[in-house]
Amino acid sequence: FAPSSSFVIQVGTYALQNIPAIDQRLHKDTTSPSNVEMIRLSRAAINAIKERDFTNCIQMGYLGELSGFELLKEVGAWPDASHRELYECCVVTASIGYANNGSFLPALEMLDKASIFGLPRERLKDLYDYVESHAYGCFHFHTSNFRMANLILPDYRESSLQNQLCKEGLSCEIIFPIDEIDIGLFKVETFHESYWQVAKPIVIRNFAQSWPALQRWRNLNYFIKDHGNRVVPVERGIMSEEMGMKEDLMSIRDFVTTFLIPSNSKTVWPLESSTNKTFEGVIAYLAQHHLFDQIPNLLDDIDSAPSLCGSSGPSRLNVWMGTGGTKTPLHYDSFDNLFVQVVGAKYVRLYSPDETDKLYVLSGEGPAYGKQGNMSALNCEKEDFTGKHKNARNAKFTEVLMLPGDLLFIPSKTWHYVRGLSTSISVNFWW
Repeated sequence: FAPSSSFVIQVGTYALQNIPAIDQRLHKDTTSPSNVEMIRLSRAAINAIKERDFTNCIQMGYLGELSGFELLKEVGAWPDASHRELYECCVVTASIGYANNGSFLPALEMLDKASIFGLPRERLKDLYDYVESHAYGCFHFHTSNFRMANLILPDYRESSLQNQLCKEGLSCEIIFPIDEIDIGLFKVETFHESYWQVAKPIVIRNFAQSWPALQRWRNLNYFIKDHGNRVVPVERGIMSEEMGMKEDLMSIRDFVTTFLIPSNSKTVWPLESSTNKTFEGVIAYLAQHHLFDQIPNLLDDIDSAPSLCGSSGPSRLNVWMGTGGTKTPLHYDSFDNLFVQVVGAKYVRLYSPDETDKLYVLSGEGPAYGKQGNMSALNCEKEDFTGKHKNARNAKFTEVLMLPGDLLFIPSKTWHYVRGLSTSISVNFWW
């Protein structure tokens, strides 16, 4: 584990030296109990690595991770990059300690936490590969006698389910459809000339029909059996000013059994499910997560570099896995976006950048998720046209019902709103 140990010593030592200067420059309180405890435990973890005291690596790394996560929850964000780096050093230290004594499942759990908070897998490739290969063997052993429900999610390409989605899932009939074409008639050249170059959205039906994920990911046992011990960030509740949202770390197994399987008891989730507080406790979303970086084996299930992204390929791949009733408020991204529906169904609405002045963009005084200036206050599908959002009545939009295998091109700066009509999984490519 020499490269990973060197990472901890070099990055951790620099971060410890840098924090006092940052705090002084930004006039931060350096004596808060959480801050002091995290620094103390981080220093102890780094010393344990230097001394190759693997028992202490587990203890100090584990406690340092807990302290750092408490600081993150207390502040709401990392105070600065150096605090995040100390957190990463603590989880890597704990992982090294666990791996040294053959405890590979907790070692992988620690590495997952490092990945979730932004540490690239490639920085610690040897440690990741070693721990992961041994942990999967342990996991299969521990779950070999576990009786898992053979739950298959519906294939919403079936005409009867499409009719049910239109009747029960959509708040009203789709009146302003986005341009669409079937993959059988599609040409890449036409996409680049008529859509990408002029920033015009288009739906390509059945684009991903050959992806193994369309069938494989419908079986939720696939995620439990093969990847159930992996730790992921899950948003619980609904992202809105009225209802709020809580983010937790949990295993994929807990996420699937606690949220996705119960969600599948409802074939279609109507709009009320996304707006009624009685559903708040059952809605959960693994949202915009770089799951392919964390679990590269999942790349075998998709086309990870669609030709639509050009010769350079995508800059980032995200996975969106959630219950029915999930809702992503109206916002825009600074990247061109290929959004692919893999399992389940979603309703998507788009507004051109030309409509921005009618969309009540949130500024610094709004909720936390709107401080970046790319979020709208508009409550799509339940707009207040007579009160605080009168101008939005004149905002023009287009819309689509996304089914498994469909792709939607969302140009950079195009406003988009997304609602889950069922238990669903999507993948998007930024480029």
